[in-house]
Amino acid sequence: MKTPEYKEKDIILGYPIDRLGDPFKMLFLDIETTGLSPSDAAVYMIGCGYFGRDGMYIKQFFADDLTEEQAVLDAFASFLKGYDTLITFNGNKFDIPFLEKRASLYNIDLDLAGKKGLDIYKRIRPYRALLSLPDMKQKSLERFLGVSRIDRMSGRDLITVYKKYSTDKSDEGCLKLLLEHNHDDVAGLPPLMSLLAYPDVVNGEIKPERAVKNNYKDYEGVTKTELIIEFTFDVPVPEPVSTGFSDCYMMLGGKKGKIRVAILDGTLKFFYPDYKSYYYLPAEDRAIHKSAARYVDEKYREQAKAENCYVKVTGQFLPEWQELITPAFRNGLNDKTMYFELSDEIKNDPDVFRRYAGHLMDIILKERG
Repeated sequence: MKTPEYKEKDIILGYPIDRLGDPFKMLFLDIETTGLSPSDAAVYMIGCGYFGRDGMYIKQFFADDLTEEQAVLDAFASFLKGYDTLITFNGNKFDIPFLEKRASLYNIDLDLAGKKGLDIYKRIRPYRALLSLPDMKQKSLERFLGVSRIDRMSGRDLITVYKKYSTDKSDEGCLKLLLEHNHDDVAGLPPLMSLLAYPDVVNGEIKPERAVKNNYKDYEGVTKTELIIEFTFDVPVPEPVSTGFSDCYMMLGGKKGKIRVAILDGTLKFFYPDYKSYYYLPAEDRAIHKSAARYVDEKYREQAKAENCYVKVTGQFLPEWQELITPAFRNGLNDKTMYFELSDEIKNDPDVFRRYAGHLMDIILKERG
């Protein structure tokens, strides 16, 4: 068994990792195996990244052949005792269950269930549309962040390389490829932590700076009005991103964000919930409560129905996809898109725009996801 160790020189975190706990208790983890199923494949290397007082280190537990799998797992179990948090990429689905299964075959207790876990892939997978990436593989995310690596092989490619090395341990070229790939996978994890800024922004506290109206022309040359909400947040995103749909668009860069949403200028309907308590006035195209309709001649009124129990309001409106800000207006009773009036009171309420910006972020990501 080999246990090479390296002190890293150019690891850049780009994320306040102490938000997650004690950095010296965190272990970045990546494994290499001879197949995808722990039932008929073995783990031949475990790579660990950790913080020392003078920087970051990577330690590898490498089996020269499969007879050393137990020794690798034993050594890793002893090393693991000093850490309480495991940071992986897709580790919840692959690395962790694979290690648990293989260790159980040798009655080795890794106590992985007793560790806190952070699966970077699981945390950022919902934000693929925001990042505008073709896939969410580790190498794709590293390229997005500008992280360079020497290794160009995949874990699957290396299964053949490992089989070759385990039968001819004098092949230094094979050994170099194996160690290099795992090293680069582990070294790539700390920079990927900066991607956590995106879910932090979407799910965390933002600070609205201002909300302003802006006139623009659509693709048909028609002049329209939009609202631009500008806001800030605490943790900077590593790369500028933008995404949106229809007349709703979001941009993030550094510690600043901007959401643009089209303003509807026109007339909408507010539907009263208890239509049985209302009359509909066909001549006026509106509903009034029965208590106020006693002086209306019966021939000018009729029992209201759900679809005509409304009052019309003319003004400027912003869309919402849940009843976040009331009263909610619609074009039709069953329309999924609702609106709230852009009143003077709302214009001067920063809490409204904080909640509304968060709502728009959720909708944009759902539409683009």
